[in-house]
Amino acid sequence: MFKKSLLINKDWNLSLILIPILLSFFISLYVLLDVDKSTETLKFLYEAASFKLENIYELGAFGVIVFLLVLCILPIGSKKIILPNRPIFTNASWCAMMFVAGMGASILWASPVEWAQTINSKPFGLDSTSNGIIEYSQAYPLFHWGFVGWALYALPGVAFTIAILKNPNIQLTFGGILVKGDNVLSKLLKNIFDIVFILAILAGAGVGMGVAFPVIAEMTSYLFGMDNSFSFQIFVLLFCLCIFGTSVYKGLESGIKRLSNLNVFLVIIMLFIILIIGPTKYIISNSIDSTFFMLKNYIDMSFFSESSFAQSWTVFYWAWWMALAPFVGTFILQISNDKSIRQMILGTIFIGSLATFLHFYVLGGLTLNLYERGLMDVPEMIKDMPSGRIALEALLTLPMGYYLIILYAFIATIFLCTTYDSCSYVLASTAMKQASKKPTKSLRIIFALLLVVQPIIIMSLDGIDSIKYILVLSSIPLIFIYALMIYYISKNALKN
Repeated sequence: MFKKSLLINKDWNLSLILIPILLSFFISLYVLLDVDKSTETLKFLYEAASFKLENIYELGAFGVIVFLLVLCILPIGSKKIILPNRPIFTNASWCAMMFVAGMGASILWASPVEWAQTINSKPFGLDSTSNGIIEYSQAYPLFHWGFVGWALYALPGVAFTIAILKNPNIQLTFGGILVKGDNVLSKLLKNIFDIVFILAILAGAGVGMGVAFPVIAEMTSYLFGMDNSFSFQIFVLLFCLCIFGTSVYKGLESGIKRLSNLNVFLVIIMLFIILIIGPTKYIISNSIDSTFFMLKNYIDMSFFSESSFAQSWTVFYWAWWMALAPFVGTFILQISNDKSIRQMILGTIFIGSLATFLHFYVLGGLTLNLYERGLMDVPEMIKDMPSGRIALEALLTLPMGYYLIILYAFIATIFLCTTYDSCSYVLASTAMKQASKKPTKSLRIIFALLLVVQPIIIMSLDGIDSIKYILVLSSIPLIFIYALMIYYISKNALKN
């Protein structure tokens, strides 16, 4: 049985398996053979793309959230999502799972330090001594991880919803919903769109893993008293791969679900403990102030262009959200049975945003308080020190800091493994010839292995800048795909 499951299956779409594997191999080979030269080339291409496409990313992303909110007031917004043989979750459970989608190991990388990275990046030409820089440094993380990003997630979810309501057996990929017909050209276009679908998820998920693994490695190396070397980070990566690789092969869905539910509970407990034993009044006050400041300046931040800050950060984040959207859009649809399209859109945008905001309120508020009290110069530290180390140092300033580090590392590890367990399943489903057939175990293992390629490249390149280069370049085809999805949704909305 085991040998048979590892053989090439006649139900596999080999082009959707081999092309991503070959592209990942050649990109890895190119980068690793000459890291300095490849980084320089990637930087040149990235700067050219971000400069020319900056306005398209900003206008397009803002346009998506306006489009979806308008969709909510149209008749199609009240249309029920009916998914036969899928569970119907209560509103409380649905909100909880949407909340979970906003949690993950990558946000544990960003939330303690992004305000400091914002200060160093000088938005609107402000520096660390300028009036208003602290307010912008707290507001920009909420902006980049908030409403527009979750709207970018929701758009594929709405497109997939409309498609599956029309045809329950349709394959939920770009090619499956956007390309019709069985002629040679249609089949070629469908394969191209599906390859973009797979590569987008690999790029977005790869970046998430690439920034998350060093955080986990930093915490675990401290707990075990070991040096956080590159080889140790690779060991941690392979250890996590074994966890979610075993999960996708054995199909331990119930166990992973229980572990994931436990992890959500632990995240809430961790944030609550830090809020209570940390600078409680400061965190609450800053959370309210930063939210109102972000809302007040939302339009200015949305269209702040022709600047190195927008090209370095806003374009990067919109590209990242777009790359992960096919995977998250599928997840959103799967949990929204018996909900209306309006509920799905509003829940995704506002509940998802709340989940991410809480991390920045508490973890970002803690490190900002330490900075303002003169205990940790985080903007200076982040220039040479990884985010995981800064989070670790911040937690150690609190009572029970050692135990909070254990909790932090455990949460990051399990969230990473459960997320990429599901991600490898979605990728494997895409590579099946028929949407109605479940992906084979061996195919899920192939994509689980493929998911760790880019994190290794990112860690070898050593730096957030190289992450931006790879992600933004790989997201360019998604601009065209997103335009097609908006057209597809609009056409069906008008029919309705």
